[in-house]
Amino acid sequence: MFKTSDGIMIDYKVQGESEEVVVFLNGIFMDYNSWFFITEQLKGQYRIILHNFRCQWSSQNGSCSFERHVEDLKELLDYLKISKVHLVGTSYGAEVGMFFAVRYPELVKSLTIITATARITPSIKYKALRWKDGAMSKNKEIFVRSWINDVYSEQFLDRYPNLFGTIIQRMSQFNYEGAVKLLDAFLELERKPLLNQLSKIGAPALVVSAQFDNIKPVNFSQEIAQQIPGAKHVCIPDCGHAAVIEKPKEVLFLIKAHLFFLKN
Repeated sequence: MFKTSDGIMIDYKVQGESEEVVVFLNGIFMDYNSWFFITEQLKGQYRIILHNFRCQWSSQNGSCSFERHVEDLKELLDYLKISKVHLVGTSYGAEVGMFFAVRYPELVKSLTIITATARITPSIKYKALRWKDGAMSKNKEIFVRSWINDVYSEQFLDRYPNLFGTIIQRMSQFNYEGAVKLLDAFLELERKPLLNQLSKIGAPALVVSAQFDNIKPVNFSQEIAQQIPGAKHVCIPDCGHAAVIEKPKEVLFLIKAHLFFLKN
């Protein structure tokens, strides 16, 4: 555990010994162990930094905003004496990554942005508010039903008919109060969109979208890639929003290719 400057305990994990550091940034309801398949394949070549954001799973609740997540990460990197990182984030974590790259461009070697948005439209807002209602219920079934169709593709849900039950079994330690705070922080993007700040990002950026993303569709990734100078955009076919879960091999391939290209 690491204590932030405002006294919040953040659960983090370090793997590998390389001087090249990759920081993975969670989606809104993810636990850092959800990156396991990908980090297991990379920890031999890179030093891996994982953490649960404040208000997320095993980390403590506190005042929550994208700006505060950025400062938490900066403080964690300072604590670990790390000065340059590759950032890989999905959804909410990718949005934190973009905010971080705008705020601390000198610390970012590269940026991988997976199924994210830089602004909130009415469609995204009403889905996020439905998720918030689910979290406020503190009922596992109601909560998971509030978002499962937005997060996973129809094909994936059909392929794994027991997925709902599997997720429910893993929810015993879920932080519902924290999830409400995280959703409120996300909804601030409506008032303070990030899109017009993305031109400040100088790090090489890979933007990854998913063909059947029902919460942050492909066009939101396209506009992010258009705003970040020199960014590349790749769309994963036959995949829903939770690309890290639905298509981990493809996500791993894209991350490795991006990092390999930079190294060479």
